Amino acid sequence: MDSNHSAIEQDISSTFARILKYKWVVIIGTLLSAVLSVFIAINQPNLYTAKSYLVPTNSNEGGGLSKLAGQFGGLASVAGISLGGNDGNDIDAALEFMKSRGFLHTFIEKRALLPEILALELWDQQTNTYIYDLEQYNPETKTWVRKAQPGKSVIPTPWEGYIALTKSIDALYMKKKGLVEIKVTTVSPELSVKILQWLIEDVNEFWRKKDKDEAEEAINYLKDRASETSIAELQTVFYELIAEQTRSKLLSSIGDYHLLKPLSPIILPEEKSGPSRAIICLGITLLGGLFSLVITFVLALSSRAKGQ
Repeated sequence: MDSNHSAIEQDISSTFARILKYKWVVIIGTLLSAVLSVFIAINQPNLYTAKSYLVPTNSNEGGGLSKLAGQFGGLASVAGISLGGNDGNDIDAALEFMKSRGFLHTFIEKRALLPEILALELWDQQTNTYIYDLEQYNPETKTWVRKAQPGKSVIPTPWEGYIALTKSIDALYMKKKGLVEIKVTTVSPELSVKILQWLIEDVNEFWRKKDKDEAEEAINYLKDRASETSIAELQTVFYELIAEQTRSKLLSSIGDYHLLKPLSPIILPEEKSGPSRAIICLGITLLGGLFSLVITFVLALSSRAKGQ
């Protein structure tokens, strides 16, 4: 038993000595990883995040149809009409719509954002200018010069810009607080603010047109139903509904913000939101050190096998 115990201790000591013999692998590997991490971190462009808190503009305007539902709900159901008001899902739907491919395709084309989404490398703070990847895009002639991949053209489509843009947008609906938070992150503070402003404008404009078109359809439908019935009570319901839909149509043409209204003007970010270069350096250095340690163990075990 003592001889076996002694043999084990000797084996451990021998292995440890062989590991120490290759300690230079760990030292050099960790140093190289540290140098590489600094190089990678320095070459990461600064990111700037523009943020806005918004409130639903119709949060306090649900009384119209609700009052009618209380007065004429029974008669309306007999006529086959639902007086259920807005169920509060417009905000959720709007945020999902804002990230949809259909909306962002149109958004990218309307705002001519493809160069900034696909070819912009960084923002020069000293000169306040954009620096593009010249192998992709020529900012002087405003033409694409990239080498097209198989199946794609030299000029990219909004389809290509969609994925990159969705990664820059973050939206959150805080229902308990009744607030919507939208953030846009790019390499330029000015670009982040512009995209955020444009998103808010275009989503509001889409919902304005949507509600206006729906109100017009409802008014035409209700007028037809009113002309088809001779029951005075039902006619009263129809005309009340027509008045409510006319009111909604008029309100949709008033104000700059139809669905979501910013609580305050969007502020140009002066400090970067990322990346964290310290974390990048620490992470790459630790990974490099661990990898070097694994190599050291492999070399030590290999040397021991050959020695036997």
